[in-house]
Amino acid sequence: MKRLVRPRAPWIVLALGVAAFVAAAAVAVAGLQPADLTFTPKSEKQVTNIDVARSWIKNYYGSPGAATGPGADKSWRDPLNTSSNYANEASSVAKDGGNWLAARSKVKGKAIVLDVDDTTLATWNYELYSNWDYNPTTNGYFVDNEWFPAVPGMVNMVNTAAAEGYAVFFITGRPSSQTEATLANLTGSAHTPTPPDPTLVPMPWPSPIDAGYVTPTTIPLAPGGTPQPGLFTKPAIADYPQYLEDACADELSQTPQKSCTTIHYKSATRAYIESLGYDIVGNFGDQFSDLLGGYADKTFKLPNPNYYLP
Repeated sequence: MKRLVRPRAPWIVLALGVAAFVAAAAVAVAGLQPADLTFTPKSEKQVTNIDVARSWIKNYYGSPGAATGPGADKSWRDPLNTSSNYANEASSVAKDGGNWLAARSKVKGKAIVLDVDDTTLATWNYELYSNWDYNPTTNGYFVDNEWFPAVPGMVNMVNTAAAEGYAVFFITGRPSSQTEATLANLTGSAHTPTPPDPTLVPMPWPSPIDAGYVTPTTIPLAPGGTPQPGLFTKPAIADYPQYLEDACADELSQTPQKSCTTIHYKSATRAYIESLGYDIVGNFGDQFSDLLGGYADKTFKLPNPNYYLP
């Protein structure tokens, strides 16, 4: 998830009862039930200590004792541990998704939709860099410089689906200004990064990452328009297409005017994709807001204990 236009709720929300969250994960996913942000603990015993939660999350990602912060000697520079419990769980979701898609490879107009942050690209390095304190400027450096590796298991699943004839679409809450960099990180397409501020991101800087995904399916536009690859980033309100203006009429009518909620933005975009003749056989996301709102035959929830985006 992903994120200049999707400000995160305090990450500690997910730290509330981490053990209970893990135990209830399967139930929540099956029913697509988002977290109850109105819950008020009555006792300290109902709240997981922040430092304990951070340690558990580090262990889950296979980075016990990882040093957080932006320093040149900090753990954000380490490669993603692809043998961790996180990697195993993400790979398991990808395998389940791949099996579902393979069994439906004869569906007419078949397509898959995927979120970007922590669904196809893992942002664990930024969580360590920022100590779970999202900042749009520094996060933008990571996006623009293509520093996010692939989520384990997802490249093979997506590329296999494409080989089976699936159209591939990405829908992200990243702003439209990050379209080129996002596509480059996903597929290795051409992009010239803007060097980050060395006082915020100490040198030497990591190399850009080509995560290895197939190029998303081209979206045809109106006559005279230029076809675009099927990576949907969230536009500024002034640039909303008609389908977003319709879906987000309530938000747009407010004073001051608000942008689409994540659920409205993503579900309306999926509806638009299906209006082009596609059947979204599988929708993949790490947030419930990536998955709610319909317009998909089946949803798949990737693990992400780091932040919550309603």
